[in-house]
Amino acid sequence: MNRNSYLRHLALSMGTKLAMIALRLLRNVLLARILGPSERGLFALLSTLPDLISAATSGGLNSAVGYQAAKQRDMGLLLTQVLVYGCLLAGLLTLACVFLVREFGADLEVTVQLGLLAWLLLLAVPMTVLKSGLLTLHNASGGVGAFNALRLSESLAPLLLFLGLFWMWRDAALEAALISWLGGIALVLVLGLWWLRRQHPLALRWDRGGQRELLSYSAKSHPDLLFQQLILRSDYLFIGALLGSTALGHYAMASAAAELLLIVPEAVTTPLMKRLLQQDAGMERLTPLALRLTATVMLGACLGMALIGQWLIVTLFGAAYAPAYPALLALLPGLLGLCYASILRLDLLGKNRPGTVSLLMGAGAALNLLLNVLLIPAWGIVGAAAASSIAYLAVTVAMLVLYCRLSGVSLGQTLIILPSDLAPLRQMLQRRTA
Repeated sequence: MNRNSYLRHLALSMGTKLAMIALRLLRNVLLARILGPSERGLFALLSTLPDLISAATSGGLNSAVGYQAAKQRDMGLLLTQVLVYGCLLAGLLTLACVFLVREFGADLEVTVQLGLLAWLLLLAVPMTVLKSGLLTLHNASGGVGAFNALRLSESLAPLLLFLGLFWMWRDAALEAALISWLGGIALVLVLGLWWLRRQHPLALRWDRGGQRELLSYSAKSHPDLLFQQLILRSDYLFIGALLGSTALGHYAMASAAAELLLIVPEAVTTPLMKRLLQQDAGMERLTPLALRLTATVMLGACLGMALIGQWLIVTLFGAAYAPAYPALLALLPGLLGLCYASILRLDLLGKNRPGTVSLLMGAGAALNLLLNVLLIPAWGIVGAAAASSIAYLAVTVAMLVLYCRLSGVSLGQTLIILPSDLAPLRQMLQRRTA
C-alpha cells in the first residue's frame, strides 16, 4: 500500500465513520430525550460493563489473533481461539461476578440500580467478545470494506430497532434501548461470520502446536487491553458509585459528545491496521504520515467541539444535560492524546512490544484510578474527565517517546502536517472529483 493508496482507503473509511457518527448522534439524542439523565446513566453503565468484563478475560486475545491474522494464519483456527479463550472464559467469569456481587454486594448503589438487569450480562459479554474478535479478524486480514460495513451496521441496527420497539412499547423505553443494543450486536455477529466465511475457509479446528505462540503474545498484551478499558470506563463505575445515576447520565452525554471525535483515529487506523502489525517496508514514512494527519485534523476537531459543545449538548440532548459541558471541555485534551495513542499502540505491537505497551497502559490506568479517587469527590464529573485526560496524555507521551526511539523518526515528523503531504492529498481529491 503506497501513500496514495493509503489516502484513498483513508477517505473511504472517513466517509464510513461520518455516516456512523450521524447515526450514533441521532441515537444518543433519542436516548437522552426519551430516557432522561437517570435512566440514560443506568443504560450507559450496563452497556459499559461488557467491555470491562471482556477485557478482564480476553483483553490480549484480540491483539494476538489480529497479529496472527495479519501474518495470514488459518482463519478457522483463529475463530476457534476466539470462541474458546474469549467467549467461554468471558461467560464463566461473568456468571461468577454477577453471582458474587448479588450475594455479597447487594447494598451497593450500583447493584441496586442494575437489579435483575445485571443478568443480561451473561448474554451481552460473550456476544461483545465475539463481535470484537470478528471485527479484528476482518480488519487485520485486510478486509477493510467488510470492517467498515460491519461498523456501519453496528450503528444503524440499534437505532432502527429502538425506533420500532419504542413505537410499540412507549412505557418501556429502557427495555427497548437494551433490546435494541443487544439486537445490534447480534446482527453484527451474523453478518461478520457470513462475510468471514465468504472470504476465508472457516472450518473450526484446534491446533495444540500453535497455542504456545498465541498464549504468549496474548498474555503479554492482555494487560494492555485491560488497562485501556480501565482508563476508558472506570470513571463510569466511580461516578455511578459516588455520585449516582443522574450524574452518570450527564457524564455519559459528555463522553458521547467527545467520543464523536474518535472518528479521526478510527478512520486512520482502519486501512492501516494490517500494515502496522506486519511492519513491512515503508513504515518509517507511513506511520508518521498517519500521526501528522491525525494530529492536524484532531486539533481542529477539538477546538471546534470546544466552541460549539455547549450549544450541541443543549440543542440535541436537552437543557437537562447542560452540566455535561464542563466535563466535555476537560475530556478534549485527553481525546487528542487518545487518537495519537491508537496509532502508536498498533505500531508498537507490530514491532513485537506487547509487554512494553501493557506496562505503559498499566501505569496510565494506575494514575487514572488514583486521580479518580482524588478528584471526583471534590470536582464531580469534571474531576473524572480531568483524571481521564491526564492519564491519556501521560500514556501518549510515553508511547511517542518509545516509538521515536525504536523507529529513528524525529519527534517533529509526528506532530503536524507537512508541506510535502499536501501534494498527494490534492492529487487524490482531484482524482475523486474528476
